[in-house]
Amino acid sequence: MGGSLRDRILNRPSGDYDFAVSGNPRALAEKVATRLGIRVIEMGKGGETVYRIVSGDKVLDFSQIHGKTIEDDLRRRDFTVNGLGLDMSSENLIDPVGGLDDIRSKTIRLISEDAILADPLRMFRAFRLAAVLGFEIAPKTLSLIKEQAELITRPAGERIRVEFFKMMETKRSFPYIEHMYQAGLLTNLIPELEPCIDCLIEDHGQSVFKHVMRTYEEIEFVLSDYPTLWPEYAEPIRRYVEQGNRKVLLKWATLFHDIGKPVTRSVDATTGRVRFLAHEETGTRIAGEPCSRLRMSVKEQSYIELIIQNHLHPLHLFDARQKGTLTTRGIVRFAGKYQDDVIGLIIHSVADQRAKSGHGIQSDEALMAFFKEIFQGYFTDLKPTMTAPRLITGKDLIEHFGLTPSKRFATLLQKVEEARLNREISTKEEAFELMAGLLQLEGDAGIEPATPSSGGLCSIR
Repeated sequence: MGGSLRDRILNRPSGDYDFAVSGNPRALAEKVATRLGIRVIEMGKGGETVYRIVSGDKVLDFSQIHGKTIEDDLRRRDFTVNGLGLDMSSENLIDPVGGLDDIRSKTIRLISEDAILADPLRMFRAFRLAAVLGFEIAPKTLSLIKEQAELITRPAGERIRVEFFKMMETKRSFPYIEHMYQAGLLTNLIPELEPCIDCLIEDHGQSVFKHVMRTYEEIEFVLSDYPTLWPEYAEPIRRYVEQGNRKVLLKWATLFHDIGKPVTRSVDATTGRVRFLAHEETGTRIAGEPCSRLRMSVKEQSYIELIIQNHLHPLHLFDARQKGTLTTRGIVRFAGKYQDDVIGLIIHSVADQRAKSGHGIQSDEALMAFFKEIFQGYFTDLKPTMTAPRLITGKDLIEHFGLTPSKRFATLLQKVEEARLNREISTKEEAFELMAGLLQLEGDAGIEPATPSSGGLCSIR
């Protein structure tokens, strides 16, 4: 029934199957489970009880028919494309709500007006289904959603998050995100975006919200086109973006990346220039609220915040390169700090810059050449060095320099690591010599710089 039949008609893979049983659903589920050699999982209570069997990547749900007939049951479903049934004895299709016609016309249509009141999440699900299937939402259904948009805050945050993620997993979710905004769902779900609508950006004559939406549209193109943009590094980029829902999380970060601008907007009294000082820090704090409401994991939220907090860093490096002030150490420090996340930051920066310019990615050859240079340096030189054991560790600071463990260790060791990545040092002896010099500069009493005769070690008086 439902989605599995829809997917079968559309030749789409499906692993979920619903069975509406007129007799005893538990008995049928037990019979099937016995044949498969697995057990039945009972879910829900009373008339809403579902008996689930999980076999490999297949999920089979058995439940009691709601109503007197299967047709009654199907009329209680959400959308017509999910209101199909199959008589298992005759193999005849059961279609009391016109689902087959809507599948053929690629239309998402509510079965009844009461469907939204029964479960307001169905408003969001309409857009998610449309995005996943490439369908359009029927005008009347869209009107009903606009009328009831305020109800979308009622479902649990985790249920909304699941639908959001499924939508964002599609390659081109932007049109549906935009339609959600026009229907009133997006700002009801994420009211933090509302101040962006009337906040103008003087530089490119558009609102912050319009820029955010353009950036979201562009990042979907970048996430699809990176093999063309950076063919030499397509494989490591693919591994990165496909790990841990990063494609989806990059889209979330893009949706939130300028969310701090309305709060930080100011106008320079002398030049009249509009400024958004420290908007990335403010935006990081603001973005935490919707992430929490949607019950994102700590890891998911941390990644989104990392991109928002640092989304200007690659462009600042490029500006420094253009001014002739960027050193190799600056690039190494950038790569050493973010490591593989330089990929996510650069992908975001390309989308952000493209949204500002209104031109294709290839239009700014200098910027793209610079990002290619960063990728080349990171993947070819820096990453292999980073994965090698460090020249010295905290244990060395204790045993060779007599230091007491503290937060200061991380700073000292990072300076040595940066020197190694810059190829200023390459041996343990050189690392000890550098550390001795760092400690001497900090005023540590009793530390003598290493000398060639001491083999690069330091003596403690």
